[in-house]
Amino acid sequence: MRFFPSAARQRVTVACVGLVSLAALAVPLAHADEDDDLKSRQREVKGKIADAASDLKEASREVTRASARLSRATEQLSAARTELAGVRTRLAAARERDARLKAELATAELELEQASAALASGVAAVEHQRDVVRDAAISIYSGNDSRLQAIGSLLDSGSIEELEERRLGAQVIGNRQTAIFADLEEVEADLADEQADVEDKAEAVEQKRREAAAHLEEVRGLYDESVAAEARVQSLVGEARTARQQAFAARARDRQTLRALKAREDRIQQQLVALARSQRDQVGFKGQSDGYLSYPASGPVTSPYGYRVHPIYGYYSLHNGTDFGTGCGAPVYASAGGTVIDTYYDSVYGNRLYLSLGKVNGKSLVLIYNHLSAYKASEGQKVERGTVLGLSGTTGWSTGCHLHFTVMENGVAVNPMNYL
Repeated sequence: MRFFPSAARQRVTVACVGLVSLAALAVPLAHADEDDDLKSRQREVKGKIADAASDLKEASREVTRASARLSRATEQLSAARTELAGVRTRLAAARERDARLKAELATAELELEQASAALASGVAAVEHQRDVVRDAAISIYSGNDSRLQAIGSLLDSGSIEELEERRLGAQVIGNRQTAIFADLEEVEADLADEQADVEDKAEAVEQKRREAAAHLEEVRGLYDESVAAEARVQSLVGEARTARQQAFAARARDRQTLRALKAREDRIQQQLVALARSQRDQVGFKGQSDGYLSYPASGPVTSPYGYRVHPIYGYYSLHNGTDFGTGCGAPVYASAGGTVIDTYYDSVYGNRLYLSLGKVNGKSLVLIYNHLSAYKASEGQKVERGTVLGLSGTTGWSTGCHLHFTVMENGVAVNPMNYL
């Protein structure tokens, strides 16, 4: 006998049993102690859940994908803006260096101009001194020099004194030539220095021009890079805006689904209470709760029972079960003997199976298996501990194959590890 609403009605995205633990916790149970316990749980949960229903560790696939696109677009936009800032910084530095290079080139060209003027003056000085040497040589060797004529007349005497005069004449001629040529050598040396200085200055100007030309290409490249980076930023701004709008729209649809689920909590709560009352006279199991249940699946615990901040919506909510990491299609087992009271598809929890164990230490215990890919047991079937109830999957709001295992005490989700 189906415990929950018919399959046709469940297609309208029904609320799962786990939703009971997040709202409407004030429905009285059969016994006063259980009622006090329920109210205590209500006070614990009340105010912590904002517009939420049960465990939403994952959102819908649409929201998950939209949020991932938004995250990628935001990261890419941030990286692009960082890149653009870097390019602009390098471009500003390059432009400052370009200004310095232009100033240095202007200085080098001025120095070259001054050196060239000095060289021109040096060339004129050398030409003048060569004219002086040429005129002196002609004057001396043509006999026009009076001192040379005096020496010639003395040389004709042939005496000792004449010889002394001859030596004196040679000295005069030598001194005269030495002075003339010394002046020429000096101006020629100056000219050589000036020529070398002009060559150095010309090379410096050429080097500055090559450096400025190469740097100009670098500046142009950086400018083009900055234009491309800015265009990429503008493009990513548009992509991020679109991704944000899509994410917001998907989340709005999720919230609408949650509101529809939450509207059905009271009905399911009443059904669970009715189940607990129907089992009031049962004795059931009495004994050690720890270890009463067998593990429902092979695989490590990937997410424990407890309160946490939802990774997408950001609210503080209860993860009302324990997640076991399983491979897709891995078997899930009955943790104890009981009766399958319902199986149906839920848009949030996917394919679900409810296994009622009856009374356990005075409390109605129901196990819920979520996100199944297939059922291996049917409604109304009595099963033994270890019976394969279904196969693990990723149906509903899930990002990967796993079993979300929930334990309900009188309609209230408790930590499954207290029984495992």
